[in-house]
Amino acid sequence: MRIISLTAILTLAACGLFKNEDPEPEAWAPDLHCPGDPSGICDDADGPLKAGAGQTSITPTCFESWTDANGNGEYKRSEGDDFLDCGCDQLCPEDEGYPGADDGEGDEEFQAVWLAGFQNGRPAADVHDDLWARAVVFEQGETRIGIVAVDLVGWFHDDVERTRIMLEEQSIELDYLVVASTHQHEGPDTVGLWGQRTGKTGYDVDYAALVREGCVQALKQAIDNLTEVSTMKAGYSDARDYSEKGTRNLIRDSRDPQVVDERINVAWFGDSAGETILTLVNWGNHPEVLSDENTSITSDYSHYLRNGLEDGVQWDDSTVDGLGGTAIYLNGTVGGLMTPLGVTVTDGNGVEHSGASWEKAEALGYVVAEMGLDAVAAAEVIESPALAFKMMDVALPVDNIGFQGMFLSGVLDRNLYDFDETAILTEENVPKVYTEVSHISIGSLELLNIPGELFPEIAFGGYDGSKIGNDIESLIREDNPNPPELENAPEGPYWAELMETEHAWIVGLANDEIGYIVPSYDFKVHPTVPFLDEAEGDHYEETNSLGPATEPILDETVRTLLGWTR
Repeated sequence: MRIISLTAILTLAACGLFKNEDPEPEAWAPDLHCPGDPSGICDDADGPLKAGAGQTSITPTCFESWTDANGNGEYKRSEGDDFLDCGCDQLCPEDEGYPGADDGEGDEEFQAVWLAGFQNGRPAADVHDDLWARAVVFEQGETRIGIVAVDLVGWFHDDVERTRIMLEEQSIELDYLVVASTHQHEGPDTVGLWGQRTGKTGYDVDYAALVREGCVQALKQAIDNLTEVSTMKAGYSDARDYSEKGTRNLIRDSRDPQVVDERINVAWFGDSAGETILTLVNWGNHPEVLSDENTSITSDYSHYLRNGLEDGVQWDDSTVDGLGGTAIYLNGTVGGLMTPLGVTVTDGNGVEHSGASWEKAEALGYVVAEMGLDAVAAAEVIESPALAFKMMDVALPVDNIGFQGMFLSGVLDRNLYDFDETAILTEENVPKVYTEVSHISIGSLELLNIPGELFPEIAFGGYDGSKIGNDIESLIREDNPNPPELENAPEGPYWAELMETEHAWIVGLANDEIGYIVPSYDFKVHPTVPFLDEAEGDHYEETNSLGPATEPILDETVRTLLGWTR
């Protein structure tokens, strides 16, 4: 008797060769998932978890400085500002150690690095501290994931895809890559919005290439440093417990309703000798302490936060030892808008720091670092962590007419899809951008990676006033002329609750910067010039968003993705 194998039976059934039996419909699955993706790239995630870290400077290496006559951080020759035509090394003939003319010197052209995040026409004058691409690679069995945190204001999905192509060309094997921006506002314009003037891009193709190469090199280092994880710990500190001001010692919500994520989340990975492989920290706040008049390149408070985690925090009366290894900061929910501007930070010595100063940036970074170190000390040990991820592609309409113009003119460097390029843009002919949402799990640690600046209430709720974070603010300000109608706010479960773990992280600006992700119930635009000016009250974020369809589409995507199990 000839025995037909199970494989053969399934093959015949799939081909419809057994009469009276229709083939089963293929079950839905994310666009990519590991382990077990049908492509065969990651059949399993067996064995011990491994982790490795690497870091590469992405500080600009070639730009000219300038003189700011009135100290306002805005370059205007009509107000006496002038650039120093001294080339890449910024050394002029009269300077000590002048080596001779170099690239760009004496050509009467300003080779500027336009700083991102505030007004146009803000060129860098010098470097205060390096910008970094800091990478971690996790590997388990045939599953390998890379995460890179870059000190940038944002990084479009198109550039992430270019980075992935570079990895393939160099035979660097990763099943999935996340590139997340720290969103600092004191570095090069990598989006295009903040060039010399409105309508002129600040995106520099040479610098973008340097960033992509930096990401690749950091990932190479991380792969070379892969080490078996002997101990993994995850925990968090509650910022409300560290000051009588609660979260208001670190962060301010500039838009009603007052909802702040109070957690400083950490995950620590150690080797068999108890040494630190890396520390991940996740917290949502704009790194913009230095504000709009600063012209020094810096990663803002992120610099001090990472230093504190690695090297420790010392106050006059106390010292907290650092962890060593590599610290990687993943920003969280910053929409809405989460900012340190207007905040007075009281440091561990009891000294208050206000305004836009290096002392305040340092104080904020070290205070948060101390919370992170405390969180690691009290963290839960994650036993036998399993590594997995799932990802979905998303198409989002660009309803913002300002963004439409900047995309089509090349001010914003990314491709548009699914529209008639030969016809006038209308409500029936709206271009789309392609982006993605992903979820990574490492044991009970879960990272939901979102491609823009998410409002905290979308992730955590808080419409009941439970996440104001301090006794200073109220849920809705009494003087708000156009407050949100909370009776229309969505009910839970919210995104973080859907992950059903104590260690649910939201990683913002992950694999894209699509702008603010505004809750649809409170999406309000100017009645006569929508998107080009803001509606009455606190509705700035709508002018820097794709449009009102973004949040509902992402909400459906997140719920579908998180609801899928293998």
